Amino acid sequence: MTPFVQIVVNMPAVSGVFDYAIPESLAGTVGVGHLVIIPFGKQTVQGVVFRFIDQPSVRDVKEIIELVDPEPVLTQAQIALAEEMAKSTLAPLAAVVGLFLPVGLSQQVDTIFEIRDSNIVLSNIAQPNTINPKTQRVTIEDRLLNLLRTRGALRGRQIDTHFSKVDWRKTAGFLVRKGVLSARSILPPPRVRSKYIRVAQLAVTPEEAEREMPNLGMKQTLARRQSALKFLIQQPEAINVSWVYAESGCNLADLQELEERGLIRLFESEIFRDPLEKT
Repeated sequence: MTPFVQIVVNMPAVSGVFDYAIPESLAGTVGVGHLVIIPFGKQTVQGVVFRFIDQPSVRDVKEIIELVDPEPVLTQAQIALAEEMAKSTLAPLAAVVGLFLPVGLSQQVDTIFEIRDSNIVLSNIAQPNTINPKTQRVTIEDRLLNLLRTRGALRGRQIDTHFSKVDWRKTAGFLVRKGVLSARSILPPPRVRSKYIRVAQLAVTPEEAEREMPNLGMKQTLARRQSALKFLIQQPEAINVSWVYAESGCNLADLQELEERGLIRLFESEIFRDPLEKT
């Protein structure tokens, strides 16, 4: 039996939930709170699975396209809170859900435009003169086609940078209807990036570090470096340099000197965080 779910679409102005089917390829992997990619009208958008249902409320149910991440982006408690907030504030549920999503994770749909026929003759597809002068319309068509010939397929947001204060999308729509251009919806990957911090770790045995204590520098720097090294001797693993600074009063230059002497290691370490831990 095909499982069905209700999904909140990641479009702030859209209210309510929509029914979708989980395809066989995603069975057992999609659950409540997951961020998924779904078809919505003629677009491809993101959505958050809110609950499983026994029967959909519509006959023709579309299927989920893709699971964005195996980890849920919302908990059951957050889903319940989002529904309560939307009800009490009369705000669209999608807009409320957007407040819970980690920054950079949520992406809006874009459109890729591409020339279908590279040998198209501009004069054969020029739009009839309506409100705007024909010459101006042809100029926009010419610029758009030349751009796509030169650069290849481009996203709408990329084309925007070449048409400042020009409504090129109407022209693009005309060219799509004429079969000159193709247009398809895409969903850019999330912008969430890994975060790295500088860490320090003892590079020798504690005994070797202790032997070097008297030789760590001049009087004005010796105490700081000794304190930093003593602190690192007590740490079983690499530790954020901010903790070393706070505990010893040393600075980066002191740690770099200890590294040059081969006593410690300084390197970048990726932070693995729960993006919802403060939600």
